Amino acid sequence: MSVTIKDVAREADVSVATVSRVVNGMPNINDEMKLRVRAAIKKLGYKPNQLAKGLKNSVTKTIGLIASDISDPFVIGVTRIVEKMIRAEGYILLMASTDNDEKKEKECIEMMTSKCVDGLIISPVSTNIEELLERVDCAVVAFDRSTLNHVYDTVYVDKEKSMYDAVVYLIERGHTNIAMISGEKKLSTNFDRYNGYMRAFFDHDKMAINGNIMYGTFSKQFGQEAFELLMKRDHPPTAVVSGSATITQGILNKAKEMKIRISEDVSLIGFGTLDFQGLIEPQITHAKEMQEEIGNCIGEMMLSRLKDREMRPRLRVLKSAVIEGNSVKSVYSKEDHYEK
Repeated sequence: MSVTIKDVAREADVSVATVSRVVNGMPNINDEMKLRVRAAIKKLGYKPNQLAKGLKNSVTKTIGLIASDISDPFVIGVTRIVEKMIRAEGYILLMASTDNDEKKEKECIEMMTSKCVDGLIISPVSTNIEELLERVDCAVVAFDRSTLNHVYDTVYVDKEKSMYDAVVYLIERGHTNIAMISGEKKLSTNFDRYNGYMRAFFDHDKMAINGNIMYGTFSKQFGQEAFELLMKRDHPPTAVVSGSATITQGILNKAKEMKIRISEDVSLIGFGTLDFQGLIEPQITHAKEMQEEIGNCIGEMMLSRLKDREMRPRLRVLKSAVIEGNSVKSVYSKEDHYEK
């Protein structure tokens, strides 16, 4: 049986994309990796397909995008902008979902590298994402979630400040029993949200209530389940902050089912704009998701990185703002108002 490029990659302990780039004499490859690949080729007697090699261009004009859920409204909004920008430069976008699963994330990265993408845009799940990407020989831009050491170009919204501003907005209107419903606890964005949530209480000399932070998934189903659990308590929260537009949709569905009035019975602040924001009442007060700004930053970073692989990694942290609707009710008593 003839030796394949996958056999060489396995022997050299590198990706198929790296073997392909060494065989095709492409630049920006680590010298140590080159030696390992060439040693594996010699040991296994690998003979590249010369016809295919001759037809192979130095670039594939493809860019991969790996996100938790490519059907998520936030991801869709960002992707549309990125795709428009890279398509103008002749690139095609390939997409894959991880479902916030580390094993799937690893598989998606391997799939993208096997296709020799010129660039990879990723919303990281794993805490060891740098380790997973160290053999990826292409331009990399991380978004929505930061990489721990910022070794790659990264753009994300400051979730800590966004959550801080949302909770302060509620505290200033008399709320102290404030719940937060968000996605997986392991995600860096939820660590940021937690810090913002707790800091808002600390700065205003208030005590956060144990059990008011609920972690699960960024899904309608979890939004419904978490909201129901909270509202069935003996002392339910007077306000809820939702970690995503998808969770907010679940909360609204369950509130309608339970005949709970948003604003009148419980105040609500969401992260991100609902697709049907203009069609519902009350209008949901929310932290702006900044899809357009993030998409533009990703596109600019990727296109410039493709031209210069040697520049230092760049970090862009965007500041969001609370967009006021009428889904938050003031719960100050008359005495509180008088004292103020």
